[in-house]
Amino acid sequence: ANHAKETAALKAAHAHHATVGQRLDYLEKALGDSADKHYAEVQALKAAHAKHADALDKHGKNAANAMSQHASVAERINYLEKLCGDSADRHARELEELKTAHGAHAKDIAAAKDAQSRIWSEAKKDQARHMSTAERLDLLESRLRHCFSA
Repeated sequence: ANHAKETAALKAAHAHHATVGQRLDYLEKALGDSADKHYAEVQALKAAHAKHADALDKHGKNAANAMSQHASVAERINYLEKLCGDSADRHARELEELKTAHGAHAKDIAAAKDAQSRIWSEAKKDQARHMSTAERLDLLESRLRHCFSA
């Protein structure tokens, strides 16, 4: 009786469990679905990767074409240095020309000052030799007084 109860309980417990075949079918379905899902995702990733690789290749070619039309940094720096150097050389040359012209003008001004100084000096000498108008009138008046007083 006790044994019969245990056997009945065991049979009832086994009735709620799936058979080995059912369990294998379940595992194969679960793994198969998972494998199919993973395969689809891998294929989608491969397609997206190929699309991005193509886009990158296209942009790389466009960038290479664009870069080939631009001067390199070294070329640009050399150009700027040449431009600044040429400008600096030209400015130095113009500065020397201005200094030379300034020196010539300074000599001309000094010569003009000397000439003006000589002219003033001679004018003062001439003025010293000549009597002023008032002095000349005084002299004439004194001579006339002397002529008429005698």
